Amino acid sequence: MSALPTYMRIRQYVIDLVIEHAAKDFPIMSERELCRKFSVTRPTARRALKELIDEGYLCAKPGLGTFINPSKGINSHYAFYKSFKVMAIFGSGRHTDLDGFSMNILARICDHLKHLPIRLRMATLNLTERSMALEELEMYNLDGIIWIRPDKFSMDLISKIKQRIPVYTVGNVVSGVKSHITMDYYQCGRMLAAWFLERKRNRVVFTGFSEELPIKATVYSGWRDEFKSRGIPYDKNLSINMNCDIIASIKKLLSSSSIDGIFTFASEFAAVEKALSENGQIAGACPIVLDENHFGFNNIVKPAARLIMFPSEIIEETARHLFKSLNDPTHQPDEIVLAPKIEDL
Repeated sequence: MSALPTYMRIRQYVIDLVIEHAAKDFPIMSERELCRKFSVTRPTARRALKELIDEGYLCAKPGLGTFINPSKGINSHYAFYKSFKVMAIFGSGRHTDLDGFSMNILARICDHLKHLPIRLRMATLNLTERSMALEELEMYNLDGIIWIRPDKFSMDLISKIKQRIPVYTVGNVVSGVKSHITMDYYQCGRMLAAWFLERKRNRVVFTGFSEELPIKATVYSGWRDEFKSRGIPYDKNLSINMNCDIIASIKKLLSSSSIDGIFTFASEFAAVEKALSENGQIAGACPIVLDENHFGFNNIVKPAARLIMFPSEIIEETARHLFKSLNDPTHQPDEIVLAPKIEDL
């Protein structure tokens, strides 16, 4: 079952026809045919058509059927130029809202696509069983997809969708998959460790570690390897799992041992800040580095630097290659992996 209401699916289908056949007196399906195509009742199909007639997209011709109203699109740029329908999907596709990280990415997507003949679609999907998920996505009549950090189930689904339309995955760990644009998360970890070690700080807390999340696990792997490459042992007791009580863990470390730095993923920064605040350590002796998914609202502790794990170039490259693929389906670039950087604040 699609997350899009049934009459809205018909509406979307018809508006796509209006755009595709702008300025043409083009017939659409009858109520009966629409009912068969979308598995809906006659009242549902009738409601969708009536709204479109009332809004001027369609006109009914007695004895002939329902047609696109050519005057609606006669001066539209869609009458002169081909356009593409692209959907942006985050993670599992089931999100009902977007956090600051996702809103920032969506803003970048819009910024890079708004000057192209592309219409962007957003939806909350009911992606449960693969066969149903494929059917649901087909209902949107898409020309391409940008999929931000898809989960494992979604990756299995994407391999099927790619047989029909271009799908660009963004931001997962390096895997060698075509049409994937991402960051070298292993080097993120090494660069982080190097930032602290070059400042003679090796008692550094790594906050937010998780073996269950590939990106965090990969960053942590690079972190450990940088310590090892310099012949400096890293105390694993300084790594805090994202599922632990981070506030209690940091306060315990601060009271029982000397800590000269903290790295935290931005998703755990609030807990880190709370621990430092309650412990009376607001700034100075214990510099904090975090990733750029941090927008500074209501913060007491100022980070010393930020790790850029999702630079604007990722979306810029995605938009550029997607548009090539929309115009040339044979264009399927090899995986593109960008290098990380750290910015002092």
